[in-house]
Amino acid sequence: MALERMYVRLSNLAVGLGAAALFGLSPHAAHAQSEIIDDLLDKLKDKGVLSDDEYQALKKAREEERLDQRAERRRQALKAAQDAEKEEKAKQPTTKFDVNPGIQSMQFYGDVRLRFESRDGSSPSPAGLGVTGTNDVSRERWRYAARIGLRGDLVDDWFYGIRLETGTNNRSSWVTFGGDTNFGTNGQGPSAKNDDGIQLSQVYLGWRATPWLTLQAGKMPNPLYTTPMVWDPDIQPEAFAEKLSFKIGDNLELFGNFAQIIYQDVNPDQTSGVDLGFHKKDAILLAFQGGATYKFNPETNLKGALTYYNYVGLGSASAFNYTGDGPPPATATTAYFNSQNGINDLRIVEIPMEFNFPLWGRNARIFGDVAKNLDGDDRARHAGHPGSGGEDMAYQIGIGYGNLGLVTGSTAKKGTWEVRTYWQRIEQFALDTNLIDSDFFEGRANLQGLYVAGAYSITDSIIGTLRYGYAQRINHNLGTGGSNPDLPYLNPIDDYRLLQFDLTWRF
Repeated sequence: MALERMYVRLSNLAVGLGAAALFGLSPHAAHAQSEIIDDLLDKLKDKGVLSDDEYQALKKAREEERLDQRAERRRQALKAAQDAEKEEKAKQPTTKFDVNPGIQSMQFYGDVRLRFESRDGSSPSPAGLGVTGTNDVSRERWRYAARIGLRGDLVDDWFYGIRLETGTNNRSSWVTFGGDTNFGTNGQGPSAKNDDGIQLSQVYLGWRATPWLTLQAGKMPNPLYTTPMVWDPDIQPEAFAEKLSFKIGDNLELFGNFAQIIYQDVNPDQTSGVDLGFHKKDAILLAFQGGATYKFNPETNLKGALTYYNYVGLGSASAFNYTGDGPPPATATTAYFNSQNGINDLRIVEIPMEFNFPLWGRNARIFGDVAKNLDGDDRARHAGHPGSGGEDMAYQIGIGYGNLGLVTGSTAKKGTWEVRTYWQRIEQFALDTNLIDSDFFEGRANLQGLYVAGAYSITDSIIGTLRYGYAQRINHNLGTGGSNPDLPYLNPIDDYRLLQFDLTWRF
């Protein structure tokens, strides 16, 4: 207590001696006061007024006081900074767009496309229609399309995707210039809007459950590794999907893709003995895929997969049946031409593959696909051709060269280019004609031919593309299964040609 009273007297004395310096309680004044007290303590010790123990005790008290003062100054400085930040924010205008904290990232992307297209084909007149000779059909048109989407990450390893696009066809987002003009109907003239609508083409949620397992549900980008020979790139399956990936060392990656695709909902599912549960009339496509990618070096890799497709839950719905390749009825109708799209008797094995490597400073690619319908004999029999069960294979082989990145869909760089070509053969009973590419070759089976394309990036985001395709009927004793609204009057098709020029702004 005596030391504390002495310390208080010394402090008061220092205050009295430095009153002028301490006026205003500025930081400099406080520092001056501290130096005065320290000097007094040193002088009192030197003159023997304070013993060594008393001197050390007072010095310790001084040190504790200085720590308290520093902490107080820091608190005051922090409070002043926070008050200043609040005042600055109050002066700024409030934002009109607020992102929910559950959204971790958001990417805006899409493309706008313009196209000139010419299609033509020839067909022998179907028997029984009372027409002889060959039907030649051609169509030229200008078209446009747009796709705009948002995708990104949510909290806790969840992610999302939403995309809008033009067009109502599941295998095309294109709209034809003047295609909706209908004079005399509600006063509609040129540039009507009845087929220019915006459709919801993607809406899905996903969860990266582990580093090797990802789950997705909704209307999503195709979760399978495949080619346009089997899947049109415009189709966005409505499905549940599971994606697996395992890295083995630095070079090998094993992957698995599994999808349960709701092919068609049937309503009602049940009309008697109704109860809650899972019924079997809805058409469901199950896909099982396993594959691997082997990297020889960062620019050279080999990728392949084995895929099995099985259609279940067809029930007795006649709409699912393939019945239209046999002899036509006595009075042929359009129903005859539309009956070659059934999904009965389909169990398909597909093997897509590709080899990527550098060549002369650019990327080269050899790719292909092989598919077989294990139920081809039954499909041929139900179509009225019991002796044609061997028409159950599909093949594709092609090459690509360039650095444009059309395969990956990345944003192009000015001056880059790419060329691609492939030969393709789809036999009549090999594939699901509702899924194959609707451009090459008109979404039909029993055709084989050549596809050639070249693209050049005019700017960093604008690409010009030229495509050409030519196909011929494989077996003239069979039809060309499938349908497409672009040339609906050709069935079967003997010869088919397609020319397209696209101008694409990709962002």
